[in-house]
Amino acid sequence: MASSLDLIQQAIRDLPESDAPHLDARWLLAALLDVPHNDPSLRTDLEVTEDQASAFCEQVRRRANGEPLAHILGEWEFYGRRFIVNPDVLIPRPDTELLVDWGIEILKGCQRPRVAEIGVGSLAVLASLALEIPDLEGDGVDISAQALAVSRQNCRLHALEDRLQLHLGHHYEPLSGRYDLLISNPPYIVPGDPELEDAVERFEPEMALLDHLDGDGWGHHRALIDACGGYLSESGGLLLECGRGQTEEIERYALGKGWDSEVRADLSGILRAVYVYQRGK
Repeated sequence: MASSLDLIQQAIRDLPESDAPHLDARWLLAALLDVPHNDPSLRTDLEVTEDQASAFCEQVRRRANGEPLAHILGEWEFYGRRFIVNPDVLIPRPDTELLVDWGIEILKGCQRPRVAEIGVGSLAVLASLALEIPDLEGDGVDISAQALAVSRQNCRLHALEDRLQLHLGHHYEPLSGRYDLLISNPPYIVPGDPELEDAVERFEPEMALLDHLDGDGWGHHRALIDACGGYLSESGGLLLECGRGQTEEIERYALGKGWDSEVRADLSGILRAVYVYQRGK
């Protein structure tokens, strides 16, 4: 038998490159022992079986090699809820919660709102909106069948099968009818960006990160703006997550296409999202 305290202390020594090795160690061991990660017993001599200790050491090795904690755990928290994740989808970021907050505000007072998310990934954004707005119905679209398999798992996990439909396809192609809100966190990283080489993103799907459409970081944003008018209700709009420094160009583009827009910052103060809507609405 090993003790939880000894294992955590050893893991901290083995994770010199981690931003918060003590937190990583506690998250990993707590998941194996099926206790909350902030359980005080983890800081004591809680007994751990040899099999559990061996599994923990293997997970620490993976984390030391840079693998994201979310991939090792197989799940991550977003908007206060658990979502299944794996290397086929982006790990939900806290900054993306801005889309949920803003979406709730946009849809306030809308009866039985209809929402579609383009590039649905893990389903974290659309599911969070549906769970916060009980009469919401929606569609999720993704070009990756592997990503849709994860979103279907999360749809079942949160009992949303009767309210959300998932479709394989590119942008708006699988959709029909009008929506009160279109929402997307499209690929917006420029291919060849050196910051990706040692980042978490190297473990995530390239097609969800890199703008291979036009290669300048906002090709998907332009395409989504160009075609959104055919899918929006009279009072509807398109909500887009953007990369650092992209919002000004996206707003200018939307204006040139006859749309009004609004921009908001994320938790770090970076302008992160643009809402595009019909002029005068």
